[in-house]
Amino acid sequence: MPIDHFDPSNTRTYGNRYWMNDTFYQKGGPVFMYDNGEAGAMESQAMPSYFSSPLELARRYHGLLIIWEHRFYGGSLPFEVNETTGFALAGYDAYKYLNNEQAMEDAVYFAKHFQPPGYSKEEGAALSSPSTPWIWIGGSYAGTRAARIRIRNPEVFFASWSSSGPVQNVVADWTYYNPIEQTMPHNCSADVQAAIAYADHILTEGSADQVALLKKAIFIANSANPKGITGINTPEDLTNWNIASVLAYPFQGSFFNFQTFGYAIGLGTFCLQLESWTPSNPPFTLTSPPSTITNNSDNSPPTTAGIAATHGPQNAFYAVLYAIIQKGISDYTKFPGNPRAPADAVAWHWQLCSEFGEFQVSSPHNAHNLVSRFYDVPGTEAHMCQSLLPYAPARPNIAAFLKYGGWDMTPSNVMFTNGGIDPIGTIGVQATTAQNPQAPNRPSTLDVPPCGVPPPGNAVYGQVWPGQVHGSDFSPNPFTNSAAVAEAAVELFAKALDVWLPCFRA
Repeated sequence: MPIDHFDPSNTRTYGNRYWMNDTFYQKGGPVFMYDNGEAGAMESQAMPSYFSSPLELARRYHGLLIIWEHRFYGGSLPFEVNETTGFALAGYDAYKYLNNEQAMEDAVYFAKHFQPPGYSKEEGAALSSPSTPWIWIGGSYAGTRAARIRIRNPEVFFASWSSSGPVQNVVADWTYYNPIEQTMPHNCSADVQAAIAYADHILTEGSADQVALLKKAIFIANSANPKGITGINTPEDLTNWNIASVLAYPFQGSFFNFQTFGYAIGLGTFCLQLESWTPSNPPFTLTSPPSTITNNSDNSPPTTAGIAATHGPQNAFYAVLYAIIQKGISDYTKFPGNPRAPADAVAWHWQLCSEFGEFQVSSPHNAHNLVSRFYDVPGTEAHMCQSLLPYAPARPNIAAFLKYGGWDMTPSNVMFTNGGIDPIGTIGVQATTAQNPQAPNRPSTLDVPPCGVPPPGNAVYGQVWPGQVHGSDFSPNPFTNSAAVAEAAVELFAKALDVWLPCFRA
């Protein structure tokens, strides 16, 4: 694969990985390309060991399934990386090739030059695009790519399924928290909001002693959380953004998050422990032992009003810290490792900081935030971008994505699906003003539009799945009971393919 598709003088290449399953393939069948997005892919994803929507579609249409790995992820590394830190040794001279256009062109190049092992040159040519219909399937970031490819290269990719794709790139994605707040029990969300407001008030208007006490409490909570921020050795090391990050752990730092697992797994126990917290006597002071923060009988009966309404916002703050600690310990017990390989994590940081944006920060328009006002864009860029990638641009170039239309895009031969309570969905094509005041409120239709023609008016072909979270329709999610959703999604896309595929080369 060319490292640079757009400079003919740069002849360097690299090996981009993919996996293929032709178990169900019959001559004339389409190629389904599942884009794995911002993570390394695995061979098992192409194996028929469990139900997956892409594999089921390949079976149904006698197609060939490709699992595609994105450049700079997994083993598809154009440049050498430090295996421990994950950083490319060439620094910016490597990451400047990790951008939207180069990565999109990878898939275009692959589809046009496809030569699968075990097939003759003639058979391979017949399987490449445009000799065979190539169908792109992707979720989340890969879902945005699935939609945009039908605008960028409709002559190469015949159809797409875009699941949970945040196509309306923004720098500050404060609407992310709206579906979470709307799903949480009122007492729990009110207590988190009260705790955040209390902390923000101390940081902006508190005395030196009050700030010192707050920092000590935050330091204890972070130290007791096995998944806490590293490199914080004293309370004085904490920046306001660090403090905000500690408080945002249930929504941002946790692997078992609402976005993927829904309320019950993501926040259910956190809210129960928060609402069962018992006020300490005597209260926490600068000389109190850490156990004043880390230990609690948490046996008080939860009230409808919540801790703040019953015991005051300061106690709500300490209750939230206790619940954060317990969630961190529980998360670590269930999953002590890291969800991403080091090189994958660095690559995704670069993409967020250079082009993608979508920093999930506090809302300047909401006085009752779930995250601190100090969880903001400047702090996020300083801690997540410039400190790790000093050669990253000052601000993500989101125009690199928005030029394809954002949530106003009208591609043909695309099905869009989203989870009804997916926080990412607030910047998708099916976003509503109930979750994002700026959303276009486009209607979804189950009527398949003609081949090569967008749905009429401002409609979107596809479905919003009530009560479902991020990417629930590619394989059964046992935590959100999405097996029926995954099956329904296949039926909905098959309904469209039955209309679109007959017009290929017609």
